[in-house]
Amino acid sequence: MTTIMPIRCAKNLCGDNNSNEMGQYCFDDKEFGSIIISTRRGMKNIRSCVRNGMIELHVPAGINYTELCRIIDGNRAQLRQMIARNEKIKLRYHDGQEIECLGGYKIIIGLQQLFPGRAVFGYEGEKKFSVKIYRDMDFNNENVITLISRSLKLLAKRIATSTVIELAEKTSIEVGIKPTRFVIGSGLRKLGHCTPTGEIQLSSNLMFLPMHLAKFVILHELAHLTHFNHSPQFHALLNRYCSGNEKKFDAELKHFCWPI
Repeated sequence: MTTIMPIRCAKNLCGDNNSNEMGQYCFDDKEFGSIIISTRRGMKNIRSCVRNGMIELHVPAGINYTELCRIIDGNRAQLRQMIARNEKIKLRYHDGQEIECLGGYKIIIGLQQLFPGRAVFGYEGEKKFSVKIYRDMDFNNENVITLISRSLKLLAKRIATSTVIELAEKTSIEVGIKPTRFVIGSGLRKLGHCTPTGEIQLSSNLMFLPMHLAKFVILHELAHLTHFNHSPQFHALLNRYCSGNEKKFDAELKHFCWPI
């Protein structure tokens, strides 16, 4: 929810200066169509969000029609951007969805009816886990999307300690170079990091990558044990580790559609 601007309390749309009760009504706008107006006693700021493709404004009880028009007209650019951002949000998760993970693991998205407002973890069998949200929660709600994403990351971190480390150790044996140790982190912007002491940190989010891309990240960090930079020599070594596919894998990783 975005704060637009502070305003003064004025007369409500009916002109009754003594009405301070909470309420909700529709406002027809020439550009945005129906806007849901929610009034609330004691508010000092106008707040906005998009629900089900419609703009919703939360305003102080007592605001009048003229003031509301002024607020909308004065913030049209910001409201357009908010609508545009909302349109880019796709329905990322759904009931029964299976997310393939590294090492043959699967995480199943589902519904539960015991814990309102929460996501819970479950074990569904060999290499199968679940993240279940409360049955009344909307999969298309931004907060619900964030909740599921965070839950997936937490679950991946639990699995990654064995799965990612095992892959990293096998990969280091294949190329004949060994770090001081491998450790698990949780970054998304930085999937791997090699320290001056020879320690390699790998993100638990590698769990969501296909095997060849997870291995590419590991090989990238292993190459840093020989060249602690991104020099032509480093890229030549990494390309050799990748059997000539460094640029291909790098481009694929950059365009990978993360489920988190």
